[in-house]
This record gives sequence, C-alpha cells and structure tokens, in this order.
Amino acid sequence: MIPNMKFYVISIVSIFLALAIGIYIGFTLDAQNFLVEQKEDIASKLEEKFDYLRGENINLKKDIEDLKMQNSQYEKFNETLYPEVIKNRLSGMKVAIIETNDEYIYSGVGKVLEMSGADVVNITTIKDKFLNQDILNEIYLKNGVKKEELEDNIVGKATIDLSTAIASDEENEIIKYFKEYGLINIIGNIDESVDYIIIAGGSDSKDVDRINILDKNIIDTVKKLDLPIIGIEKTKVKNSYMEEYKDSRISTVDNIDSIMGKVALVMSMEGRPGNYGIKPSAESLLPDPSDAISE
Repeated sequence: MIPNMKFYVISIVSIFLALAIGIYIGFTLDAQNFLVEQKEDIASKLEEKFDYLRGENINLKKDIEDLKMQNSQYEKFNETLYPEVIKNRLSGMKVAIIETNDEYIYSGVGKVLEMSGADVVNITTIKDKFLNQDILNEIYLKNGVKKEELEDNIVGKATIDLSTAIASDEENEIIKYFKEYGLINIIGNIDESVDYIIIAGGSDSKDVDRINILDKNIIDTVKKLDLPIIGIEKTKVKNSYMEEYKDSRISTVDNIDSIMGKVALVMSMEGRPGNYGIKPSAESLLPDPSDAISE
C-alpha cells in the first residue's frame, strides 16, 4: 500500500506541475504575442504621427515662404512709397544732428532729411575723449580761463558750450580747440543758425553718468534756447536711451533705421510730437496723419 500511495502522490504532483508549466508557457506565449501586437500597434501609430508631422512641416515651410514673399513685397512697396510720403514735408528747415557717441552710425538720417526738403547744416559726433577732465582743463586754460574759474563739473560746462555753439550761429574759440584735440568731429558749418536739433543716442554699455552729463545737458541747453529737439536711435542697440529722453520730455523715434522710423521722424518734426517706434518707451508706431500740425 505504501509504495502505491507514494506513486499516487508523485503522479498527482507531476500532473499539477505539468499543468503549471503548461499554464506558464501558455501565458508567456500569450504575453509575447501581446507584446508583439503592442509593438506593431505603437510602431503603426508612430508612423502615422510621423507622416502627419511631416505633412505639417511641409505646410509650415510653405506658409513661411509665402510670408517671406509677402514681407518682401511690403518692403518693396514701402521703399517705393515712402519718399513720396515725406517729400517736401520739412522744406527749408535747417537741422543739426548731434551724435553723443561714435558707437552707432547715423549717416542715413541726413539723406532722409534731405529727401524731406530739410537742410542738414552740420553733424557733430562727440568722442569718448570729451569726458576727459584733464584735457578739458588744458583746453579752457589755453582759451584764457583762469584756473580758479574752472568748474568742478567741467564736462558739463563743455557740453553746454558745445550745445550752445551748435544751436546758435557762432563758432567760438573753444569749439575750435575741441576739434583740434579730437574731442569732437564736425561735418558741415557750425557757424550757421538751425531750426531743429536731432540728438542720436544709444550705446554699447550702460552709463547713466554719461547720459546725465552729455545727453541731458544737451537737451536742457537746447530747450533753454527755445529750439525743438528730438531723440533718435536704431532698432537694435545694446543700451537704449529712449526712456531717459522721454523723461526729459522730448519727442523720440526708437527705430530710425527702418522706413517706419524715418517716416515717424519727418512727421514728428513737421509738428506731430510724440514718442514713436517699437520699444517699451514708444506710445505709438507712427504719428497720426489726422492730427493737426502744432506750431
């Protein structure tokens, strides 16, 4: 009896073990089939998504090309039309341009003014050496100013003297020394009266002291002489002066290198003061043509 019982037990265990192995193998095969099906399904969906994205990419590229073509057409239209828009708006106006540093070139502004009928009397560029107090002291002493009469803020005094000379119709002796020492560069005649001053700012570095000593002194001096003044700069400058100019309560154009900026400059000088352009300091892109021209 005992051997038979062992046989039965072993047989039963073997049967259940075989069943377990069979179930495991079956489950494994089903799982493998499931994984294969899942992989195939994922691959199919990824392929569909890829095809969709590829189609979207082609459409976007086409849209971009269309926009580029439209933009090119608009630019061509603006370039063709804007000379007629500004033509003779500033006829007979005499203008002086003051560049408060030589880091950005504003030579194109003169051409715009000439197209509008204005006469650019002179363009003055202030060099970094203008801030050298030792050189300024030497110049003023040579010009007959006594040492005890020299001001602590001699740069401010020099800025006022320069601004006064540009805004008036007299080139005093001190300006000749400024040129001789290479502190400034002047193109045109400084001994001729002007009707309007353009101050061109923007710099590569943040220098509040320079703005306060040069730019704000120029603005204040020109205002005291009862001459209109407008501040300009290019679209891309590392350090913008527009907020400081706006705080000084003068008109500004912050994108003078664009056609819109050129039109804004002429319309503002014509008698529509304001702060124009695309930067945070701007109040509108362009002057409103329907606004009455102020005297």
